[in-house]
Amino acid sequence: MKKEWAIKRNIMKLISILNVFNRTIKGLWLFANKKLNAADLFARATSYLSDYLPKTSRIISNALVKWFFANKLLFCLQLKKDKKTALSNKYKKVLVIADLNIGDAVNIQSAIVALHKIGIKQIDYAVNKTAAALVEKNPYIPKTFPVFNKANKVSDEEISYLNEKIRNYNYDLVINFCPFLSKKYLIQSKNFISFLGLSIFVTRKYFDCEKSHITYLIHSYINKLFNQTSIFEGNFLYLPREAIETANTFYRNNIPKNKKVVMLNIDATSIYTLMPFSMQREIADNLSEKYTVILSASFSQVGLQEKLYKTLNKNNIILLDKHLSITSYAALIDLCDAFISADTGGLHIAASYKYDEKGIPLNNKTAIFSIFGATPAKIYAYDSEKKDFLKSSQSALSKVYISNCVCKNITCINKSVKCCRAVRCFYGLETKKIISDITNYLGD
Repeated sequence: MKKEWAIKRNIMKLISILNVFNRTIKGLWLFANKKLNAADLFARATSYLSDYLPKTSRIISNALVKWFFANKLLFCLQLKKDKKTALSNKYKKVLVIADLNIGDAVNIQSAIVALHKIGIKQIDYAVNKTAAALVEKNPYIPKTFPVFNKANKVSDEEISYLNEKIRNYNYDLVINFCPFLSKKYLIQSKNFISFLGLSIFVTRKYFDCEKSHITYLIHSYINKLFNQTSIFEGNFLYLPREAIETANTFYRNNIPKNKKVVMLNIDATSIYTLMPFSMQREIADNLSEKYTVILSASFSQVGLQEKLYKTLNKNNIILLDKHLSITSYAALIDLCDAFISADTGGLHIAASYKYDEKGIPLNNKTAIFSIFGATPAKIYAYDSEKKDFLKSSQSALSKVYISNCVCKNITCINKSVKCCRAVRCFYGLETKKIISDITNYLGD
């Protein structure tokens, strides 16, 4: 019996070794074919390590990033280079290229506002195709270019489209916040600032335990580049009147009078940021006993809304139509008393201060409760009570719940290439505590 068990154990070890070997070869192949950059390869490598030595993985990953990437010398050199570009001319036409996701398009608007305060009149914006409708009414953005279609890849067609716009509009300066693009892919514009300086800046602030939310630091970095001191005033969305009316109609037709409303955003682009199914079910069931709960649609996690709904007590649960426009979705959030979400685009939409297209403020009283797994909460979450966290731009409470999984490290920010077999990202979160805080805030 012991002999059989020893054989079985050795076979399992051999299978594990072969799996690691296979994943390593795959990573090296992608790197060799330029489909994976050095940062991606490092993030993938730390995934392998965290499967077997989770605590060690965290220590090694954070130490290497802190001392080799976020060191003062490298930052000073990159800042000097970027400042030289920023101050070399008086720019009239600037193209800002956002990162690929919906949340990025929302957050990087803070760069547009900072550039406008400097006095640059034409600041055009290249963004995710779905997110374009959210930013095209921004009065600081003359032209919005809907470019990116996928979360983790820039296609040859998208690069050609960007090059065409750079050529046609003859921009004086291109500021690129997309890590999947570099200067070599774009037409040699007169001046170019890459995302590298901002990346080092954010990482340094994170390790120095200072305020390191991406929206705030984008504004701060633009100030540094142009020697400005403009004040960060939060993030904003300008929504079309038609979208607001659609949201109002949905609310009138579905929400009982004098009933408080909570929207639960169930979707996420990565398994490492997706709230566990059991947590979502418990939150929805408990809150629906007292409030109306709107269950968001799911796009990245196909069929999740339907699957979750089947397990719930159906009283006071409303399903959100996936065909609702993203601008109507934003306007509907503004009608809710609370919004619950993991780290995903909907969180940043909810946290933004909202106007209509004429600049008239909406309600802006939605409390934000965010639940964070893999990604660094200080960089992406909102909390009005925690020191060094950015509060949401809503006139209401914002609160974050952060897991304490032993392997979580700074490379988890690059979740698209992580390949951890064990998803420990939400360990240590107390669902009952989250529910209690929300009900205490909302009351009866």
